[in-house]
Amino acid sequence: MPTAPTDSLLAVDIGNIYTRVALLDIAGGEFRFVASGQARTTIELPFNDMGEGVRQALDQLSEVTGRRFLDESEHFIIPSQADGSGADSLVATSSAGEALRVAIVGLMPNVSVATAQKVAGSNYLKVVEVLSLGDRRREEQQIDSFLAAKPDILIIAGGTEHGSKSAVLRLVDTAIMAIRLMPQNKRPEVLYSGNRDIRADVKKRFEGLCEVTEAENMRPELDRENIDPARRQLSTIYEHVRIGRIAGYSEIARWGGSVLPTAQAQGFVVNYLNRLHKSDNGALGIDIGSSATSLAASFRGRLSLMTRPDIGVGHNAVNVLHYTTLDRLTRWLPREVSPNTMRDYIYNKSLAPASVPQELDDLYLEHALARECLQITLASALPIYPASVKGSGPSLTPYFDNILIDGAVLTRAPKPGQAALIVLDGLQPCGVTNFILDTYTLAPALGVVSALNPTATVQIMESGSFMNLGTAISLVGEARAAQEVARIKVEPKNGEKTDLKIQFGTLQVIPLPADQEAKVNIQPYSGFDAGFGAGTSKTITVKGGAVGLIIDARGRPIVFPKQPAKRYEAVKKWFTVLGEYES
Repeated sequence: MPTAPTDSLLAVDIGNIYTRVALLDIAGGEFRFVASGQARTTIELPFNDMGEGVRQALDQLSEVTGRRFLDESEHFIIPSQADGSGADSLVATSSAGEALRVAIVGLMPNVSVATAQKVAGSNYLKVVEVLSLGDRRREEQQIDSFLAAKPDILIIAGGTEHGSKSAVLRLVDTAIMAIRLMPQNKRPEVLYSGNRDIRADVKKRFEGLCEVTEAENMRPELDRENIDPARRQLSTIYEHVRIGRIAGYSEIARWGGSVLPTAQAQGFVVNYLNRLHKSDNGALGIDIGSSATSLAASFRGRLSLMTRPDIGVGHNAVNVLHYTTLDRLTRWLPREVSPNTMRDYIYNKSLAPASVPQELDDLYLEHALARECLQITLASALPIYPASVKGSGPSLTPYFDNILIDGAVLTRAPKPGQAALIVLDGLQPCGVTNFILDTYTLAPALGVVSALNPTATVQIMESGSFMNLGTAISLVGEARAAQEVARIKVEPKNGEKTDLKIQFGTLQVIPLPADQEAKVNIQPYSGFDAGFGAGTSKTITVKGGAVGLIIDARGRPIVFPKQPAKRYEAVKKWFTVLGEYES
């Protein structure tokens, strides 16, 4: 982990498509975002070296700032020098590379195995094998399956504190028999996070076979989880495996002290944001990448991470078809597109993940894909959220005061309203939610910095480096199309008052500039909830943004007209009102 930043800080984030660098420095006595640089990530041919992409991005940053960051040997200059070159500290995050493969050993599928899956879900990891007491396969079948899975990491959970011992050890012995048959250079690294009473026994069994990293028991009691220690140790193992797989990874790690997974770094800043606002509602961070989609949710300072390393809008676009249908994808389009056209687009996007939409129809298809990535990831995330979280219903998105938005498909959407609409459609938030767009991909860096220098995090977030899109009021309830369901009065500090009667099925935007606030009186009718309880009215103060105040009365889940022609008309109207797509 890097030391606390003093003056200048360089943030490096390496994705599967782009490598971005951002310079943060003190100006006028406060931390500010100065400039950024970007290059294509170079972990694949012809470079096969992560460091080359970082150097190219630094070269671009040097051109913008006139500041040198690399010495004659192409090494990063740290700390900063008297001539202004270099930076005082560096933080690095990465989501690059294929998802690592994970095997889990645990006792009960709905207890220790479920917790281990949560831990694995916090990183760019794919669970490929599970051994548990619920496994009905013969031992030789388990061994064959373990060998075929070729795990990079083995997570051993199971056994509450001072609980079961022999059952866990029998499962561990089965895994060891399989590992002995694997080539030495292909054996997994091991994380043990189970009953402390057998920790020494487990470690002894792996002597001379695999490296074992220990963490506190992730399920010390049947009704209590302790995920954070295992999550932290898993990040260390993840980095160690990556260093052995991706050229240049170790060099970047030496510059910054470590390379943290981007999803976890974003989780830290979301957790910090939630604690800062001290709200009963949650805060959410989303990141839609080429290979992975992640949701980082914080409820009263408790972080829940869900990373789907198998779905994205580029490299893993084709995998989206494993979890949804072409009909669900095309329902987001404003005009008819054949299933074959949608399928061809997805396969071509997987083959050329760095391609950008050249035609309006391509933009429609890419944004439809992004919506489904969010829907699929949210469905995976809802079961892991604490049972006590506030919301309008168990199958609906919980209340989030703030949603922090990342991912090039969103941050580089042609118009800010398009990014807001993708999030509204994909997550379908309930109640009152503020949308924040991470235009310069600073959130991962601030996630690392938040633990080292909280003041810098606050100053940069409040400096205008993040784009406030606006506030959405999402009404939950059922009604007939065009039935009046609420009355909303908007009173800006500077501007005309607005008094609206909201009809079911509509989406409306009230312009409210970023430098303005407004008092909003929300009066939902009987059976409808704006986040305060069914039929409960409330007056709140909202901040303006690039989009303004959004009122979403389309239902939760969103209700689509059944007839295709009417559905196209409705979607086109949503795009016109908020998406700002050209016709």
